[in-house]
Amino acid sequence: MKIIILTVMVFLTAFSAGLSVSAEIPRGSLGYSPEDRKSVLQQKTEYNRAYWTLFSLIASSAAYAPDDGIEAVYLKSHGWEFEPNRITDGKTTVHFITGKGIMADGKPLYVISFRGSADKKDWAADFVTGQVVYGGKTLEESEKISGSRVGGSEERDAIRAAAKSAGFARPPRVHKGFNSYSDLTLRMLLTSDSYEFLERYRKEKDARLLLTGHSLGGAVATLVGQRLIDFGFDPNRLQVITFGAPAVGNTPFAQMYGVRLDLTRVTNSEDPVPLTLQAVLRNYKQFGKEVRFRIPRTFNNMNHFLHLYLDAGLKNYYTVFDASVKQGIIQKEPDMERNAADKPTVLLFVEGDKPGKKGSHKDVKTAMELLERFILNEYKALFPNYVVVRSPQDPYEAMHTQAADYLLQVKFDAVTNQNNNNWFLTVEQTVSDKNGNVLLADTASRRTSPLAGNILAAMEVIGVQKTELLRQMPWLRNEAE
Repeated sequence: MKIIILTVMVFLTAFSAGLSVSAEIPRGSLGYSPEDRKSVLQQKTEYNRAYWTLFSLIASSAAYAPDDGIEAVYLKSHGWEFEPNRITDGKTTVHFITGKGIMADGKPLYVISFRGSADKKDWAADFVTGQVVYGGKTLEESEKISGSRVGGSEERDAIRAAAKSAGFARPPRVHKGFNSYSDLTLRMLLTSDSYEFLERYRKEKDARLLLTGHSLGGAVATLVGQRLIDFGFDPNRLQVITFGAPAVGNTPFAQMYGVRLDLTRVTNSEDPVPLTLQAVLRNYKQFGKEVRFRIPRTFNNMNHFLHLYLDAGLKNYYTVFDASVKQGIIQKEPDMERNAADKPTVLLFVEGDKPGKKGSHKDVKTAMELLERFILNEYKALFPNYVVVRSPQDPYEAMHTQAADYLLQVKFDAVTNQNNNNWFLTVEQTVSDKNGNVLLADTASRRTSPLAGNILAAMEVIGVQKTELLRQMPWLRNEAE
């Protein structure tokens, strides 16, 4: 038996074509119907918010390591391709990724994901407390109004007058540091002759644009999204989802401009960053729809790490998914799919009892329940024809009954460390043909913890195991291609 202890990221061949929708990312969001009752509309909206939150979490995390990070490789395995971007003016440097994918409904989605604070310059921008006047219908005009270009005094006077007529003593203002990041990004996206990402998006009338980011990245995503709307982009085709992001502007900005932006702010009960500027200064105001996760402080005294948001996002998604199943809005994750008559059938046999060893820490048991579900869905998405059977059933009898061509035995395990929160996620897999010949037997294991990101361990482990399956089963590789 081959044992793989994961210490570096292993590249995974993309195999999005022809997949079932068991895996979370390809599943997509739900459409609406004029016949939907109010309760159905509410549940669909709740499900879509949970889905887009999970997708955006993975995309936001991918921005930190866009080339070979676990999250980026995972998204690539489901057909997504992201391009890393770095732009600087000598004082400010912005890191973000852009990508495009086709969702389950066949419509294209364009994504811009901004990296959060990762070096001293980023943190310096976070702690700049000065504000600049906000406004303008073009990039040049907005830069004049904010003071980064010469001129703009007449425009600023007009903005002050508009704010006064709206009942505000002060004009709309935004964080100076965040605005610098936003302007630099927009110069690349809108004025560079060689960069056509947004131009391609605008030409596809059924496409949507998602902007996302964590911490500083979320603040920049908010400002860039608002600027694009001000510059004429359709607000009905654009949404922003942020994680642990601070406020970007004052009350006049939030009420005069923010009401037009489809913004979802994801926070957690123990993350102080979203409230930092309001706590230090009173001239900042959050806006948009807030989604609040509950993350125990026992994990860390400052629960701002994106990995904590990732695990909470997966848990939230499954909770909403199951509620939607109960209402009959979405189908339960199937334990049987037969989509291709000319392809082999795989019997997926899940060994063992409940995930997590007896005596394991409660947090580990809870995590394992989520991760087993996530990993099993990834296995399901790999095969055009599969049947899931769980112990104590006899796998060989089930294989005969279901006329399966291959038997894939999977065992999940959690090996805990009593001295700290670290533990090992382990997935064993054995593949046999219908004659009982063992074709593959290996184990993939990764050390993890809430701070390291349990879902990242699951992504990496299942990535390695799927790569092994692709190597040993040529017909599966052909199906992927």
